[in-house]
Amino acid sequence: MNAAQAKAAQARLANQAEHYNAAQAKAAEKGPMYLITFWTNVCRKLAKDALESGDPSVANGLASHLNDFYRAHTQ
Repeated sequence: MNAAQAKAAQARLANQAEHYNAAQAKAAEKGPMYLITFWTNVCRKLAKDALESGDPSVANGLASHLNDFYRAHTQ
């Protein structure tokens, strides 16, 4: 990756971070359930993107975490 590509990639990441920070703040203003929904959607997108790229580790990790969370809160 040359310097121009690296700079463009860094700019894309900064734009994504600004978008997610703004969306998270907006969800937090609405209340905790909106914030939970926001992060659920982010996790789903990350898992979907990882699966589409052929890496099941993110989806498997998310499924494991959600299973642990469910068990901890239903017993």
